Amino acid sequence: MPGRMDDASYALAIAKNNELAKHSAELRLHLKEVVNGPAFKVSRRSAEFLTYIVERSLRGESEELRERALGIELFGRPADYDTGEDAIVRVTASDVRRRLLQHYGKAESDSRFRIELPSGSYVPEFRRIASLTGASEATVSETIAEPAGNPMIVPPAPGHPETRRALFFSNAPRVGWIAAIAAMICVATVSWLLRDRFSAAPNSANFISRAFPSASGNMQVIVSDDGLLLMEVLLDHRFTLQEYENLNFMTPPDLVRQKGLERFWDNLSRRQVTNFGNFQSSQHIADQMLARNWNVSVRNARQVNARDFQKGDFVILGSSHTNPWAAIFEVQDSNFPFDPTPLGKTATVRNVSPLPGEPTCFEVHQDAKSGETVSYARLTLLQNTTHKGRVLVVAGQSMASTELGAEFVLQKSSLAKVLNQLRLRASDALPDLEMMVRVSELNEIGDNVELVACRRVNVHSEAP
Repeated sequence: MPGRMDDASYALAIAKNNELAKHSAELRLHLKEVVNGPAFKVSRRSAEFLTYIVERSLRGESEELRERALGIELFGRPADYDTGEDAIVRVTASDVRRRLLQHYGKAESDSRFRIELPSGSYVPEFRRIASLTGASEATVSETIAEPAGNPMIVPPAPGHPETRRALFFSNAPRVGWIAAIAAMICVATVSWLLRDRFSAAPNSANFISRAFPSASGNMQVIVSDDGLLLMEVLLDHRFTLQEYENLNFMTPPDLVRQKGLERFWDNLSRRQVTNFGNFQSSQHIADQMLARNWNVSVRNARQVNARDFQKGDFVILGSSHTNPWAAIFEVQDSNFPFDPTPLGKTATVRNVSPLPGEPTCFEVHQDAKSGETVSYARLTLLQNTTHKGRVLVVAGQSMASTELGAEFVLQKSSLAKVLNQLRLRASDALPDLEMMVRVSELNEIGDNVELVACRRVNVHSEAP
């Protein structure tokens, strides 16, 4: 299979690891520094993955770090599971690579070591960094060779499509969009490979357990369609929900025909693509609901139709720009409406009736003290279209805010915070509601999330 490290490369990697095993104590200290840093502290799964592969390597067990073995040991997969269909190991490794780059891009460390995870491999690379005497800050590195072949992993999104990617395209000449979009698809998205279920310990005291008490025992998590946004930016046209449901975007427009890009458009229109933040959030939500013995399925927005929302419970990840089904559950007279924004601009959320201490609008900005980017996500809890189930819509101003908005409802403290804002008792059922959460981001990786406003919802529309 493309991207797998061959036996010779594995042997070289193992040999290099063994050479550096004498520094295991210092490497373990550095590992602790990495996983406790801001890049990894918001992702328990990636931190555990990195810790596991480093520890196995330091114990001389690098030969065990193969995809199937990791799937069995770390993610509880059966011995005969289909690694071609179940991408959990590959996707987690991809996230680890992204977070390592983030960590070393910002962290100041006195450690003489660096940890890397080459593409196509699950054997970590340890590099020892030392200054050369009498020279200007050069380095000497002991490394594991990069494997030959094309990497199997599609790198995750460096930024949410509604912020960084959209802004990039809006400033590019229309003729240059084609190549730019093609590159972004390769670099900034994760192809739809998630078709299995996940498991984790249940948390009975958080928001999501109260939001979906026991109504159906069936949940669908609908992740965003990032390919759609790329097509919209290319055309400078936003598809309506009706156009999306009718698959109008499948027909090549005149611009595509004029440029002779029918084949490109056909590939883009047929691929089910989502960003990495959605992927992780859907996995974590599925973890908790499956632990409650619910039936959980995760679907790309293109796999859904309007009739699906008549039965069962749903979590919709993304605003209507990337997940058109969110438009069905737009609140009439919303407390926190998104201001209409052109393609390529980050949406601002208004606070219609701000309470003391609340801002009048929620917009992306940079914190003057920390230097971190501050963004927001709106979370809406409503009935499904037949009032026989519930729907939670998580719509952020960035990939990180959508991801951490979803993580907020899984936190143990989230329920108490919402009940306190709505002045409800601990035993009260959650009403239909809207809330805003504030997210701190460091280089588009969420660092912290907090509830900043919450309101009841009395009326919502049944159709877009």
